[in-house]
Amino acid sequence: MNKRLKRGAIQPVSTRLIFPASAFALLLLFLFFTLLNPVLANSPRSYTLDEAIATALENNRLKTISQKSVAIAEAQYQQARSTYWPTLSLNANFMRRDETAIFEFPAQRFDLAPGMLPPVETPPVDVELLDRDTTYYSLDMTYPLYTGGKRSSLIEQARLGVDIATKEVHRTNLQIVQDVKRYYYAALYTQQLAALAEDITISFEVLRDITQAFYEGGSDKVNKLDLLQSKLAHTLAHATFEELAAKHQAALAALAFTMGLDWQEQIQLGTNEYPHAARDLELDRLIEQALKFNPRIEQLALAVEAYEAKVDEAKSDHYPTIGLMASVNGFENDLDGGLSVDENKQAWHLAIGMELKLFDGGLTRHRVAAAKAEQAQKEQQKLLLSESTATQIKHLFLQTGAARKQVSITRHAVDTSEQNLDLSNRAYQTGAVKTEKVIEANLMDAMVRANLARASHDQALHLAEIAYLLGSKAIE
Repeated sequence: MNKRLKRGAIQPVSTRLIFPASAFALLLLFLFFTLLNPVLANSPRSYTLDEAIATALENNRLKTISQKSVAIAEAQYQQARSTYWPTLSLNANFMRRDETAIFEFPAQRFDLAPGMLPPVETPPVDVELLDRDTTYYSLDMTYPLYTGGKRSSLIEQARLGVDIATKEVHRTNLQIVQDVKRYYYAALYTQQLAALAEDITISFEVLRDITQAFYEGGSDKVNKLDLLQSKLAHTLAHATFEELAAKHQAALAALAFTMGLDWQEQIQLGTNEYPHAARDLELDRLIEQALKFNPRIEQLALAVEAYEAKVDEAKSDHYPTIGLMASVNGFENDLDGGLSVDENKQAWHLAIGMELKLFDGGLTRHRVAAAKAEQAQKEQQKLLLSESTATQIKHLFLQTGAARKQVSITRHAVDTSEQNLDLSNRAYQTGAVKTEKVIEANLMDAMVRANLARASHDQALHLAEIAYLLGSKAIE
């Protein structure tokens, strides 16, 4: 129950307006269509916390970006798996020589009947092998039979990359939910403070008017200083209200952006209460759940496995690479004869090749050492993150408990401050207390209610932060 002074306390008289019948009918018609069409009324849409979260998970661009990361990782995984299949390539080219290819058959000397007949000599003969224009084509195949473990390690790294990207999507969803809760609670907090500032502004306005009426009426209960104090209190309260109202609109704008809404869309909160706070939280259980399900910790655990596969990839250079190669090729040439005969135009080849690095200046050894060092680094990062997460949860757990106690204590203080304010207002109207006492009572009541709003906000925000660290959208 609000015991503050009301404007009606000094202006009880109201004025009755008389409208013509036609104007009254038009007014009713306008109100009817306004209620039917919220767009015409330009009224902001209300969102509960659950509705805001659902909208953000559907529209926020961060989720789309993280999902694209999964698509990239999936494509890279399929790219790595493609090494299990042979590679086929079709090659074709056309070549024109500057002149016809010639084979010069050397001169020969034959002694058919030594001592009886003179030797027979034949001059050199130019034999055309190919015409100037030749078309070549081939179908080549390569297939790795043994890679020393490189192929399997690359595939394993790609598979773990998909898992890491999937965890990133989950972490992004948690971050979106956390951002929505943060801005929703900020908007609710500033809304409560703005409403409180508006109430005290009205109360100080009434106090100013009463004080001015007493002063101008020649009352000996107030003086010029009392009037100035009441005016100053009203001015400061009004300025505070405007500041808090602007902060509330800024929080709503941040919430709308997080929800993925257009910047022009106006929204408002669909509730005036924070979610019910869980009371049976156990610190050990919270930390155990976080170390098991926190997506960042899970990502680092997967990264350790990925670097283990990277070590295997580096070690594979110590082993030979064996591959199967096959080829079917041919050519076309207009020359009839020479090399352009049916026996030469088509041919096939089949071969098995092996490559083993005998010396690389220590390159492979250092690659293995680097991969092992990176793996150890990721393991230490995982341990550090686990310890820091446990510490954060402990800190938030203590903060939540402190905020819960503040809420309980401040709720009792609100009743006391309300009674104090009511008695101060009554006493002032009878001249029993001075103006500063009423101002003090109003400020004390506002301070108590603001502390209750802050404690309630902090409790809800701490629980949301714990849920984010646990890897869940809410604390069950």
